[in-house]
Amino acid sequence: MNSGAAATRARIEVVAGVLRDGLGRVLLAQRPAGKHLAGSWEFPGGKREPGERDLSALERELAEELGIVVESARPWLALTHAYPELTVRLKLFEVDAWQGEPRGHEGQALRWVEPDCMNELPMPAADRPIVRALDLDPRYAISPDPGKRGTFDTVLDWARRCLDHGIRLFQLRAPSLDQAAVRELAGAFGRLIRAGNGRWLLNASAGLAIETGADGVHLNARRLRQCRQRPLTDRLLVAASCHDEHELAIAGAIGVDFVTLSPVAATASHPGAETLGWDGFGRLCELAPVPVYALGGMAPDDLGRSRARGGFGVAGIRHIAAS
Repeated sequence: MNSGAAATRARIEVVAGVLRDGLGRVLLAQRPAGKHLAGSWEFPGGKREPGERDLSALERELAEELGIVVESARPWLALTHAYPELTVRLKLFEVDAWQGEPRGHEGQALRWVEPDCMNELPMPAADRPIVRALDLDPRYAISPDPGKRGTFDTVLDWARRCLDHGIRLFQLRAPSLDQAAVRELAGAFGRLIRAGNGRWLLNASAGLAIETGADGVHLNARRLRQCRQRPLTDRLLVAASCHDEHELAIAGAIGVDFVTLSPVAATASHPGAETLGWDGFGRLCELAPVPVYALGGMAPDDLGRSRARGGFGVAGIRHIAAS
């Protein structure tokens, strides 16, 4: 991102809306002939004009493109993608309510699509990580290490509390355990999370994640830096821990589905550690090519702060399931 080519590449700011119908389908629009990436399907929206507020731009674009009046919309996700010819900063809003029936007022085809079917359509590369995020819980619960906090029951009781609070995305992290113990814990953990209709990633090697039946792997920073390609197929999730611009670039290059970015705030486990703060988090989110979860001192109430700065969600251990 710091190369001469990147420095001279044109950059545009784009806003788009996620509109869902009563069946949970999402509205996509096809880019007309003569436009960049013509024929591909994308979330409806368009370029933000200089000096224009993001929400104002969204309201204008959806009125022009679809003939609807936005009544309620909130930040949902932002990411940056570098095409060979330009860099796109894409900000998506969840459009909760609108007036009018969406129609292609600029001659573009429209389609309501099940999220599971979107991968069958040609879509801009910048939109691909968004498709995966459509069914991700914005709260990512990271397990306490059982070796530091007691028995396996400690982890399972924690997971039950998270499920009771509606959390459906988990990371099993047990660095103090050997592989045999991780396998044993993962069996019970996986059964519990699946029974609660959740998904879980194992913070370990990709091979061990597959062996334990996890829904994916979470790469710590060391494993991420060692990766040269995505370690699992698209059928499974791949996440990574990031702390700086370099690690975000690696995560984007190998095609992870989302990252955690930390530490945003101080935590009891790392007293005195240098933190990003919300401003630093926002600056790094400006460079992120995939959805970002804020990590470090986070609680569910911080979700709005994360999304206001370009993040997608919040992640944590102690306070993530707080009432």
